[in-house]
Amino acid sequence: MDHLKIAQLLIVLLSLSLAFFHLRLRQSHVLHLAYAVFCGSSAMYIAGKMTADFWSPYHHLIGTLGFATCSGYWLFARAFFRKANSINRHHLLFVGLLGACLILRHLIMFSEKMWLTNTNWLPVLTTVLSEAIALLSSGMLILAFWEGYRGLQNATAIKRKMITIYLSSFVTAVFSVMLIAAALPKEVLAGTGRDWLVVFAYLLVLTSTHGLIRYRQQHIDEKEQKLDVSVQEETKLAQQIKTLLVEEKGFLESNLRVADIARELDVPEYRIRTVMLNQFNAKNFNHYINQMRVEHAKNLLSAPDKQEWPVLVVGIESGFASAAPFTRAFKEFAGCTPGQYRKQQLATQG
Repeated sequence: MDHLKIAQLLIVLLSLSLAFFHLRLRQSHVLHLAYAVFCGSSAMYIAGKMTADFWSPYHHLIGTLGFATCSGYWLFARAFFRKANSINRHHLLFVGLLGACLILRHLIMFSEKMWLTNTNWLPVLTTVLSEAIALLSSGMLILAFWEGYRGLQNATAIKRKMITIYLSSFVTAVFSVMLIAAALPKEVLAGTGRDWLVVFAYLLVLTSTHGLIRYRQQHIDEKEQKLDVSVQEETKLAQQIKTLLVEEKGFLESNLRVADIARELDVPEYRIRTVMLNQFNAKNFNHYINQMRVEHAKNLLSAPDKQEWPVLVVGIESGFASAAPFTRAFKEFAGCTPGQYRKQQLATQG
């Protein structure tokens, strides 16, 4: 076995190993499944090339399984760079169209060599399929490049680094296979120069992409999962605070402090303050409590059966310890004193 065959075999083994590894992780994220499909298709594509010399025409049957190289990588790129709705039905239809063209071309070439089929329309159909494959493959490569490039400007430092690695390896691989290989003279490396560039391109893309997935898991996915858990816990705590203060009317207790709520819910005081800021849009705990107390006082001041209650009694019934803090809080949230508010309500009702 010559050196090229050994290199191709190593790429096949590497591709299959990565496919199995990421297929096992497919439930974690759709990008693992997309990358596994790309790796499996790449292995079959290289295997078809590797066996062309000694297993023709059956190598075309192996080649039919390599139907999702460019398309598989495009799907991976969408899943890698997009958070929601990365792969939809019309994307799969586009990929299926290219896959169908590739499979059909391999089957036609297999039948021609296997049964020495000689018709006028088969070469024409093969040419049409080849042109369609070239067009669709080029389009998907452009789309795969665009998936990374589109987020470059607004990316964070970590994501910018990932995009730079992705684009660099992708462009280098495509440039090697499509431009440098096309310009090589046939006599270079006994006509195997292009095959060596294909091996290099696959090795670069497979290893760099796998590294990017691992890097993303360590630096982005884990942080986002922790953030999601933190948000869920904060939302749950906010509901507990709301139940305690609103539904159980805890805000009416005078001298209520953050420490009292923290002790009741068995959480640190800083978490109560954080929830007040993030979930309730309050400046602080006292600000939120006083706002609810003032709303309660408004109801008492405007109630027809409470008109005989002195303003001080209304304040105490609303959770304020004395007249001064009641008046200050009421003016802050209502823009007037409790007495003025009562007169306004009496005039409106009258």
